Order: sequence, then structure tokens, then C-alpha cells
Amino acid sequence: MATFTAIKNKAQSGGALGRALDYVEQEKKTFWEERQLITGWNCVARSAYDEMMTTKRQYGKTDGRMFYQFVQSFDPAEDVTPQEVHAIGLELAQKLFPEFEVVVATHVDTDHLHSHLIVNSVSWKDGHKLHQNAADLQRQRQVSDEICMAHGLHVLEPPKKYVQDKKMRPGEYRSAVRGESWKFQLINTIDLCMRKARTRAEFIREMERRGYQVRWEETRKAITYNTPRGKKCRDDRLHEDRYRKGVMEREFRIREEMLRRRIEGKEPAVGGTSFGGGVGRPAGDSQRPVPPDGGPERYSREYPLNVAGDEYTDGEAGKGSGGDPPTAGAERTGWEEEQAQAFAPAPSNLAPAQFGLALGHPDLAGAAGDLVQWGRRMEQSAETVPPTALVSGRIDRKRWQELQQKRIASGHKPDDHEEQKNMTLSM
Repeated sequence: MATFTAIKNKAQSGGALGRALDYVEQEKKTFWEERQLITGWNCVARSAYDEMMTTKRQYGKTDGRMFYQFVQSFDPAEDVTPQEVHAIGLELAQKLFPEFEVVVATHVDTDHLHSHLIVNSVSWKDGHKLHQNAADLQRQRQVSDEICMAHGLHVLEPPKKYVQDKKMRPGEYRSAVRGESWKFQLINTIDLCMRKARTRAEFIREMERRGYQVRWEETRKAITYNTPRGKKCRDDRLHEDRYRKGVMEREFRIREEMLRRRIEGKEPAVGGTSFGGGVGRPAGDSQRPVPPDGGPERYSREYPLNVAGDEYTDGEAGKGSGGDPPTAGAERTGWEEEQAQAFAPAPSNLAPAQFGLALGHPDLAGAAGDLVQWGRRMEQSAETVPPTALVSGRIDRKRWQELQQKRIASGHKPDDHEEQKNMTLSM
């Protein structure tokens, strides 16, 4: 997979532009198979600095932002050659900056191939200046992904939805790709616990079993999480609306209502819910086959589950008695798939240590917690066997010696029970 990030070059001057070009064009970094992987777009790579400065002077824009630098980086496991990486970088420059001078330099001296793009801030065509914001970067990443997919390469799966005022920072994006982001580990843990918990209390317990502390108070606007490594994070920093306190509370009101109906017998205990044939499923569609892997059905996203009092409808808002839960309305929470898994029957053919992996998500802490719970259930269900006399005639040597010592201590002579010697001794 490939990532596309912006490099923050705080120094913006003609000298800074020259130093950036010198760095990315180093021979030891770009030399591969008898050539340097450096190409200019709308300019000649070797004279790029002079051409860029000439463009600035031509339009009288020699101050302010002088250049932009971007990096397109590929996963070491990706089956791609340096030449192909360079070709992809050049294609990306052509699509993103058609009217600007760009130098594309591919570095081959690290374990992950990557291309630097140095972009002049002034257009050679009409002199307008290039401006970048977070939305532009997201769009550019999409173009990068499209080019990579056209070359048969993998791409990083994007989150379902971003919170508008909390964009993913470049550092978070790179950490997520490397699997080192504590915030994305927190998000994954929340997702996993939402597949298990039917109530808010269960969710908090599931998080605590995995080493996370959850501060969820009525008087506080946001949920605050403390990670096992001491990092603190509010729900509004998790990039998606569904992690917000209001949405989570609405989701758990739905789940608790489903649980209440199940306890009262209004919903079958096995095989999904009775709300229109299943969680997120339209009425009259209960006979659709369940996927072989037991996961949520593909079409489950297409049908919202609306709660209005005791009425459950498919896509119709504002109906019902208006009772609890009052805020569910017609809006989806984004947790419909996890909700379906939380209320699905537990697999009966899995060993206890596999419970945490049943959904296809490695979760050693959760698996250990499940094992403990399983052991407790076994202890509670085990029948206590009352002490009885020996019926097999077999007794181990250690136990026989203990009995002999006990008899002697109570006043018997050592030879009072010689018949015990004739018993079969198990070694």
C-alpha cells in the first residue's frame, strides 16, 4: 500500500527551496540500475531551481510560500520495483499539479521505497499561487490510491467517515500505516468491545479488561479514555461521529431496549432479533440466508433500525409512542454491524482461548478475560461430589500411608490392620 503525506517545511525562501531540491536529488538516494530516478514535470530536473525562481520573478511572487513538498511512500511488503514507484510518482504529479513545476525524486536507500515531490508554489501558466488545506490533502490521497489501484497495488482502507473539524494529521496517518498509532489501537479496541457489549456497563468492563480506563459521566460532555500506556484521549479526537458520547449513548439505549425485549420474550433468544426480521434487516426478510462466516450480512447497512418507544420500523422516522429511548429517531448510529454481532448467538464449538478471536480480530487481552470468565462458569456449574467410601479397592501408596499414620496416632497398633497390605496398591 502507498501513503501520501505533506512535509512541513517551515523555512520558505529561495535558499530553502534549493536545499530541498539538493536533498531529494542526492545520487546515493536516487541511483538505481545505471540511472538516477529523478524527473521534472513542466521543467528539467537539473535546472528546476532556476526555472522555478524564473517563474516567481516573472509574476512578481518571490515572497511568502515558495514550495510544497510531498512524499508518496510504499509498504516494504508491496511487490513493486523502484522504476514503477517512480512512474507512479510522476503520474501523480501530472494529475495533481498539471500547471506547476514539479521535481519527482524516488529514494531507494531505505527499506520502503518512496518518492519526493517538490512543487513550485507559483503556476508557470498563469502565475496563480498554490494553496493547500486538509481537504486538498484528502483529495490528493484519493488520487494517489486510484493510481495505485490502477497499477494493481493495495491501498490503505480509509475510515468510514471523518469528523469535519478533526482531520487526521499527517503523523497520525503515517503511524496508522505502520501499525504504531496508539489512537488507532484505541479505536480498534472500542470497535471490538462494541461487538461484545449489550449495555454501557458491559462496554466499560470489556474496555477495562483490556487495560483501558473509561471516564463516562453524565455531567461531562465527552467520554475520556486512558490507554494502558497512559495516553489520554477524548471521544471527539477519534475521527468519526459514531465515537461521540451522544451517539454511543443512543446506541446503548437501542441495545438495552433490545435486551429488555429479549428478556421479556418479545424477541427470540437465538438467531437475531425480531425487529423486522433481524438487526438492520427489513421486515419480511427473515428467511434470507445467513452468510457462511456468521458475520453481518452485506445488505445490513442498507436498512436503518429506528427506535420510537416500543415501535421498530424500517426507515420511517417519527412514528411510535415517543417513549424510551427518546433520541434514537431515524438517524443511524453507525454501530449497526457491531450491534448485530453483539446480539448474535455465541459460537459453541470454540475453545475458551478462541473466544476473543472468534470475530477475526486478534485480541489476546480479551481472549484471556474470556478464558477467566469461562473458568468461573465451569466452577459455578460443576457439581460437588460428596465424600464416599472406596468402591474400587484401589488406593495410592501415599494415601494408604497417611491412613496408617492416622490410625496409629489414634491408638491402634501398627499390626491391627495388616489386611490393608493385601489391598492393591497403585504406584
